[in-house]
Amino acid sequence: MLPADLHALGQDLRRAAVRRTRRRHRAVVAWAALIAVGACAGVAFAAASLLGAPAPRRVQTDLHRVVRYAMANRPGLRLQTAKVVATAPAATLYSIADKHGNYCAELIGLTHGLIFGFACEVTQRAPNGRLLVAGSAATGVFYLDAADDTSPPIVAFGRLPPHTVSARATYDNGAQETVSIGLDRFFVYQPSPRLQALARRIPMTLAFSDGHGAIWSYYLQPPQPLRLEGEHHISGRVVIDHAKQVEIDVGPRLGARPDRVVVPLHADGTFSWTGRPGSVVYRLTVRDARGEPVSADTGVLTAKVLREMSAPGK
Repeated sequence: MLPADLHALGQDLRRAAVRRTRRRHRAVVAWAALIAVGACAGVAFAAASLLGAPAPRRVQTDLHRVVRYAMANRPGLRLQTAKVVATAPAATLYSIADKHGNYCAELIGLTHGLIFGFACEVTQRAPNGRLLVAGSAATGVFYLDAADDTSPPIVAFGRLPPHTVSARATYDNGAQETVSIGLDRFFVYQPSPRLQALARRIPMTLAFSDGHGAIWSYYLQPPQPLRLEGEHHISGRVVIDHAKQVEIDVGPRLGARPDRVVVPLHADGTFSWTGRPGSVVYRLTVRDARGEPVSADTGVLTAKVLREMSAPGK
């Protein structure tokens, strides 16, 4: 079961997707304070919309607040209107971007459980003016299981590098799918129903082509959906191939140096961990018998962490 605030948030997001409303919810917060822990993020209100449509008001607020804190030297972003740039059955991607290629984007799930992702990127150029980095597809997505213990669909999101025109997902067993592109090179990739179970078990590679061959690719390990109870209990069921244990980075408070705690998996893949009152979990990673990661890092966003991260932005 989710903490009360997060469960209410998930219910609110789903109602918004169905009714196309823009009601605000008390659990929806701006996450500009994530800068303090090395990332930019935001939770916002989602509504099912068409490509190019203006984002809901709360999304506009979240994205511009993060720009003010994290990308203050990019005034062009502050002048833009956030809009829907890519969609999938389970999630909508909103973004603001300037003419130089800088952007911030927010992914909101529209389905059972909770899906959330965020990314900000600054375009880098060499002294000769050539573009060095632009386009991100390796951004992590946070998943919470629904109250009935079902997991949300797996999705990936990002932006194609400049001059690329197509994208394809290739799994480690050779299965492939074409990735649909939205506006301004943004995308949300939701594996088809026949590949959803595979996407939970093995890595995929997202490759981008300029029409003559792949020129950019990202290797993505499977995510690990979680179940949260209260502020200190984390559990889940791991289905990732070769998984043997879960590693949790936990600190005594937000911003403190974390310790690493190893949690074993039961025979059915389940795990359970309870932290000390007041502790803060930074991330969770599934590892194999050699200690190598077999999952993407998962940020653990309890209601307490949400409150602490959002406080400086109020």
